[in-house]
Amino acid sequence: MRPVDSRALLLITVGLLSAYVIGVGGATAAALGVREAWRRRLRQEPPQDLGRDDVVLEAPSLPRPMRVLRAAGWIAFAPALLLGVFAVRQYIWVGPTTVGVTVALNAFYFSAVQGLGQRLRLGADGFQHGERFVRWIHVTDITAAHIGAFRAGRMSEPGEWQDPKLAPNVVFYRLNRALVRPQKSLLQRWFGLSYFDGMIRNTFGVATEQLLRTMRDRQRRALEAEGPPLGRRVRNP
Repeated sequence: MRPVDSRALLLITVGLLSAYVIGVGGATAAALGVREAWRRRLRQEPPQDLGRDDVVLEAPSLPRPMRVLRAAGWIAFAPALLLGVFAVRQYIWVGPTTVGVTVALNAFYFSAVQGLGQRLRLGADGFQHGERFVRWIHVTDITAAHIGAFRAGRMSEPGEWQDPKLAPNVVFYRLNRALVRPQKSLLQRWFGLSYFDGMIRNTFGVATEQLLRTMRDRQRRALEAEGPPLGRRVRNP
């Protein structure tokens, strides 16, 4: 069998790498555009009413053409990486370039798409984030924080000065581990989510402070309605 010419391998590698950059890079740019549109909406529109008994918040998602383009980019990712690292060894610049481009673009991509397409339902008895349902009476702590690509910070208390660049964008919650068993993914454990048992990325078009107040109010009302844990709703004979 005649071996494949090195120049042909180079052209195939460059083509696959270009398809990956266009697909995944385009999806990253679209995700950043969606987030920027959300920030503009947050500044221009009045606060959303979260006082109803049942509230459903849905985060924006990528347009369908961008999802198709993203899928094509990820299909080209593996063969482009394998060819660039192992096959095209005659050109020493191909391997480092392929690794550098894929690592950098993957980091930007996963940071940009986090939280897009998720759904949060706030009810009287609990909240549902994705497939997970949590009862308010099982929640012991709720707080907000800012998480960025290279930094994280807890939200300041009311009345304290807050860096505008560290506006809160996530809500953490902790469960009563004597009553429920936390369900943490390997990714959450890897990133050090030890004290808190869950994280909600706020991409719903409402201010994180408003979402935090709503969740705390619903938790307080649920605990007051439930009563003390011992002798709950005991009636005299």
